[in-house]
Amino acid sequence: MPRIAFFFGISIYMYMDDHGVPHCHGVYGDYAGSFVLEDGELIAGEMPPTQKNKIKAFILANKEDLMEKWNELSN
Repeated sequence: MPRIAFFFGISIYMYMDDHGVPHCHGVYGDYAGSFVLEDGELIAGEMPPTQKNKIKAFILANKEDLMEKWNELSN
């Protein structure tokens, strides 16, 4: 499970054996959630609002690179 980013105490991961819609996982302390790469929305888990907004902003700012990484890990 490669960590692809770390900022403000938030780790962003993509798992090689994941399935479903393109997404990443955000971890902050005891919180964890899955976020859609298309729009940065939380689809599973829990995340405090401030960190959720930071993750969404990160996803939207890096959408192309994240989709490339998703496709690379999915193949």
